[in-house]
Amino acid sequence: MKAITALALAITCGLAAGAQARGQDATSDAGALPATQAAAIDAIGRRSIDLRMAPSVEIAVLRDGAFVYRKGFGVRNIEDAVEPDDRTRYPIGSNTKQFTAASILMLQDQGKLRVDAPLSAYLPEIPHAHQVTLRNLLMHTGGYAEFTAREDFDEVGARPATPAQVVAAAVRQPLVFTPGTKRQYSNTGYMLLQMVIERISGQRYADFVRSHIFAPLGMTSTFSRVGDDTSADVATEYESYALGPWEHALHIEYSWFGGAGSIISNPDDLAKWNAALDGGKLLSARSQREMMTPVKVDANFPDYGFAIQVTKLPNGHRMIYHGGNTTGAATQDARFPDDHLQIIVLANSGTYDYTEAVNAIYAVLVPSAKAPPGHKPPARKTPPAAAAKLGVSAAAQAEAIGWLDRAVRGSIDDATLRRDFRAWLSPAHRAALRALAALGPRHYTLVGVDRRAPATSYEYLVKTSTAELVYVYARDDDGSIAVADVIRHVTFAPAAKATPPPAASTPAP
Repeated sequence: MKAITALALAITCGLAAGAQARGQDATSDAGALPATQAAAIDAIGRRSIDLRMAPSVEIAVLRDGAFVYRKGFGVRNIEDAVEPDDRTRYPIGSNTKQFTAASILMLQDQGKLRVDAPLSAYLPEIPHAHQVTLRNLLMHTGGYAEFTAREDFDEVGARPATPAQVVAAAVRQPLVFTPGTKRQYSNTGYMLLQMVIERISGQRYADFVRSHIFAPLGMTSTFSRVGDDTSADVATEYESYALGPWEHALHIEYSWFGGAGSIISNPDDLAKWNAALDGGKLLSARSQREMMTPVKVDANFPDYGFAIQVTKLPNGHRMIYHGGNTTGAATQDARFPDDHLQIIVLANSGTYDYTEAVNAIYAVLVPSAKAPPGHKPPARKTPPAAAAKLGVSAAAQAEAIGWLDRAVRGSIDDATLRRDFRAWLSPAHRAALRALAALGPRHYTLVGVDRRAPATSYEYLVKTSTAELVYVYARDDDGSIAVADVIRHVTFAPAAKATPPPAASTPAP
């Protein structure tokens, strides 16, 4: 989950030069990877750091439940140049939602709630609760507004809050659609589920997941961060803006993340979680099936179950996964059951492209008779038919593209910016936008649209003569500009012929 999207692709030259890998003992009963595959994955890790995608990244691969590769790259803390090791823990962002969904299903298995009951059965004080079921919240079909979209989020989010205070402003707004008719990714929904867990169990969310999941599974490095505790070995969170230098990520107090994004973990513990979830150690067969079965509601990530996505890859194999971001960290936990593989990627930059990294790692590990199509440069502009398919008018495109073009020329109308974005857009950030002029003329291709009331965001692939960028522009319904982000677009050339996973349909947390 992100208030202002952290931009992550710039780092000091001195740090990039020191982007060596710190090896961790990955040998096991399953044996190590072939040297060629290990070297190819090493290259992905090094490229992540050398191209300033994150200060540090950790990559782990398991085959048949045993580690066959695990390495950290870069530094988990820039100021002290501390390298990641096998004890390093990272915020896992919206992968937290897997644990929240499982907690709800565990309570259902105990007969303490029903996922098809209305929210009003458990939280009668919440507006619209009689119209929304727990199933709606689990599947992002509840229709509540997004609490992270409030324009003072950078201010209120810096102070501790109860879950009820976190969602208060969002749930008082009218529902943005009839529950069950659409899917719109909702952190609000998962904070409401946290409230249900706490109301039914009588425990704080952090205590419930520790006593019912982490401790029974031996997940000794995992915890739900409460407040601003600074536990040992947690990677420091960073962001950058428009290819500018690394900065400490925007401070959001972790009580605002809760059941939507507060958990800290590492590959060892995520592997234990995956094994328990797949092995039926936590949930009844019925609940496990419900959690892992995708339900299509509309075109918006139709492969989603309860905080899990299950996708069939081009080679016919299954990918079970979820991604997660905070303002300064990103992770993907992906399982490929038909290949007996797991790939876990953790980074301390909020916009690290974990999807691209996982795609590339899978391409190294799973040979196929047919190589994937090569990378094609984007068109100079988005064809009208393609824009229409995404539901974007020519006027909306002109507005989004025009904003960045003017910003690069040094012209930003502060009156049009949402309050939190205006406050965050510092002189250094404005200078970083102007510095993009040195990359040459920009050619835009619209690649995605995301709706989270009250904002609509547009994602462009931007090509210059010297670089490829990703540009995200978000506008609120009242016309104010919620965010405008620019990051470098980086691809990893696979070292072996394979059929990679498709482009991410994981919703940005």
